[in-house]
Amino acid sequence: MENTSKLAPIDKAKTGMAKWFSLVILLMAQMGTMGDNSGLSVSTASLINELGASVSDIAFANAMYPLIAGACMIAGGMLGLIWGWKRLFQVGALLLCLAEIIAAYTDNIQIFIFVARSLSGFGASFLIPAVLGLIVGIYTDTKDRAIAFGAVAAAVGVANTAAPLVFGFLIDKFDYRVAFEALAIYFGMIFILGFALEKIEKPTVKIKFDFIGTILVSIGLLSVIVGLLKISEWGLITPLSPSFHILGISPTLPLVLFGIAILIVFIKWEHQFELKNGACLMPHIYKTPQLRDGLYMCGMVFFVLGAYILIGITYCQLVAGYSATDTAVLLMVFSMGMLITSLATPTKFAHVSCRKLCMVGIGFCVLASLSGALGTEIDSINKAFFASALFTGLGCGIIASQASLIVTAAVNQRDATQSGGVQATSRNIGQTIGIAVLGSVLMFSLTNMVKSDAANSDLISTQTKQQVEQISSIPFLSDKDFTQLVENNITEKKDYPVLVDINREARKSSAQLSWLVLAAMCFMSIFTLTKNIPNYSLINKS
Repeated sequence: MENTSKLAPIDKAKTGMAKWFSLVILLMAQMGTMGDNSGLSVSTASLINELGASVSDIAFANAMYPLIAGACMIAGGMLGLIWGWKRLFQVGALLLCLAEIIAAYTDNIQIFIFVARSLSGFGASFLIPAVLGLIVGIYTDTKDRAIAFGAVAAAVGVANTAAPLVFGFLIDKFDYRVAFEALAIYFGMIFILGFALEKIEKPTVKIKFDFIGTILVSIGLLSVIVGLLKISEWGLITPLSPSFHILGISPTLPLVLFGIAILIVFIKWEHQFELKNGACLMPHIYKTPQLRDGLYMCGMVFFVLGAYILIGITYCQLVAGYSATDTAVLLMVFSMGMLITSLATPTKFAHVSCRKLCMVGIGFCVLASLSGALGTEIDSINKAFFASALFTGLGCGIIASQASLIVTAAVNQRDATQSGGVQATSRNIGQTIGIAVLGSVLMFSLTNMVKSDAANSDLISTQTKQQVEQISSIPFLSDKDFTQLVENNITEKKDYPVLVDINREARKSSAQLSWLVLAAMCFMSIFTLTKNIPNYSLINKS
């Protein structure tokens, strides 16, 4: 696409520490959004006790943030061109500040979910594209930009570990409300620091906001994301709940296909809107092969992270009995790996081609998956599991250090700054696919293994076998929760211990199968998703 907007001149580039001051502010903002997203997970017990929340309420609260943020990220990218990236950054910080205040002081779980968590999602949909857009605008030198993107990747890794620890400490020491109050103060500081951000180029031609496109892309993305996330609950084709279906099939595929159809309409609308107005939510930059593969790499990082948390962290906590502190130690191994490679890759390996680095990064993810399978035992984990955490961090750090650079190098400066919303959306979709695919493998394989092993067992009664077969799905549960499931569905008490043993063995096998599926998907992506990534160093070329 041609850049039809003229750009205003910028001040002379800063040097030394002054050059990186803006990056520090942007990293603080990135870590804040991660803190808001991950901190909620350690507030579960407090919300249940103080607000009377149910388990479904907690699940809804956790889903609200990524759903709203994922649906609105692309619109945030266009608003940056219209408002200016600094203003978008500060509006996002203010919305998040307000969201944390409401979360801290409301006594109603519905207000917590639909107001506080929705505002958090809207704030993130402004703040995260602004962070990426400001990096592109401030750091025009490719090496500086690569270092900045690497630092953002490192911040993601660090925040994944630090945020739950800090949140957990504040909750244990004080109260969950104090934790949200602290986040409100933090985002208030981010808003004030936003005034100190370096000025960047902005279009001098007035840009019209695409309201229809915003509605289309929001509906389309929400439909696809919700459909994928609900596979393990609704079923893929055969409905898991006989009373919840569409013409006899699970609502999953119809909802996903509806979302895809809306997104196709959205793309056609965008083409016409761009021709008429010179700018749109999603310029035809997606037709650039290099940019597409760059977006694949953005999604790959969060695909692996989502899958790792789903398989690895779930197994540690439900099976190995890991506490929050034990889990944090494991995540620190991951964070250390991501911190090392995301910062070292653009500086120490600047001469290596982008494609080779991405292939090496995905290769580490393959090793991580295989190590996860080897480290999974029937009621615990072994040292290989820690190697899995390290390899995951190393691989994700390498890929993340290159992904945004590949995207922004494929287009002109204006489209590069606007691409932040598309990049952020690709992350959300990547994470959703990882959770959906591996969650489905985990649940469906576990259900089939338990039913098959129960049917072939000589130690349980025929009646119990029939009752096990009638259970629609068997989720991944701790021994205690599985026993509760058995008590609710099986009448023969003498068969309970045998069924628990069957589930323990099937649980291990299904987790190992999920790790192997992840390894296979990563291995195939080395050859299918990197073909259009430059086979040279973008840093050295500049």
